[in-house]
Amino acid sequence: MNITLKQYIPNYITFISLGLGLVSIVFSIQGQILLAGMMIVTAVIFDSFDGFIARRLRLESPFGMELDSLTDMVCFGVAPVVLLSQHLHLQDRFTYWLVPLFLIQVWSGAFRLARFNLQPPKESSAGPSLGLTISLSGLILTLMVLSDLTQAGDDYPLAVFIGLILLLSFSMVSRIRIPALAWFVPHWALYILYGLALVALTIWYSIFTAVWFIWLGILAASILKHFIQGSHEEVSP
Repeated sequence: MNITLKQYIPNYITFISLGLGLVSIVFSIQGQILLAGMMIVTAVIFDSFDGFIARRLRLESPFGMELDSLTDMVCFGVAPVVLLSQHLHLQDRFTYWLVPLFLIQVWSGAFRLARFNLQPPKESSAGPSLGLTISLSGLILTLMVLSDLTQAGDDYPLAVFIGLILLLSFSMVSRIRIPALAWFVPHWALYILYGLALVALTIWYSIFTAVWFIWLGILAASILKHFIQGSHEEVSP
């Protein structure tokens, strides 16, 4: 492969992710909530690849970092908020009182990206992250919308959406260290347990609700781990 082409592979992947975010916004405006949400979920997958490939091929660059941040802002900062806004609008539940919360969500994501860009680059994805990443925040918010869209029964109360936005915003600007996924699976047998839980939740609710519950559990465990360790550090000599 030509070296000039090879060195831009991570950026090509990032551009694909950016395109998915923009398409998601267009779909949301047109009322295609399911398609819009799937575009964001797919963008999360591509977003996980560009950084991995850049580290694996040693192709990290300041340009790539800035491009990735701008893409994350569109795909996981703006697109999920537009998705939620249009979802509530189609249900005749949108209120302008939610706009400040949407701004808090976007501002928190921008803060998280700016702080991340000032930190030393991670050598691998195995270490913890300082604060919830904007990509995971956008994914969790998107999964909540898709869960509400596909579940049977009553819609989620507005209080659930408001509470999750505040939790995600706090988690992004906080100094809580979110462990890598490997921390939650110290033994291979847990994959079976998680798989069974995923299947059970999917059968009972939907695949989007199942994955949403799992990510909420991971976030809750991360916050609990942080405060438990913090209290231990305060009493240690």
